[in-house]
Amino acid sequence: MGLGVAILLGASARAEDLGIFGDWYALTQDEGKTKLCYMIAAPTHSLGEVANRGDIGLMITHQAGGKIRDQVSVILGFEPHKTKVTKVKVDKGSNVLMRLIDGDRVWIKEANVDRQLVGKMKNGNNLIVTGMTADGVATQDTFSLSGFTKAYAAIGAACGLK
Repeated sequence: MGLGVAILLGASARAEDLGIFGDWYALTQDEGKTKLCYMIAAPTHSLGEVANRGDIGLMITHQAGGKIRDQVSVILGFEPHKTKVTKVKVDKGSNVLMRLIDGDRVWIKEANVDRQLVGKMKNGNNLIVTGMTADGVATQDTFSLSGFTKAYAAIGAACGLK
């Protein structure tokens, strides 16, 4: 397990490990009456010199019952620029914009776009995240999609989703 993923997972003290699938870690976590099922990966390659950059991770989340499904989020390890949108793409595909920001984490605004991106991730090799820090440093993080489909199946089964 990469150090960055270990640190990110450490924040989820109540998480139950579903297994390691290639470059992906699958887990579940009970949040009171809500069960979350998620998978996370650390980047295999990062570009951009960001001083004091925190942990970096790519996460896919489901909620039991299907209220949340295929939610894609990225932990950037820095607060992103307010007007330069973080972008993700699978391999050489087209960019998807991540417009929702909370601290150093970004999400896609539209749930249907999340689902489309996850569909592409199942057949892709890498997901590339392009961002910019609040002070203008460009970054690019590459995440391997090796094991993605198996980890995705594990979290779907754990949350009772087909």
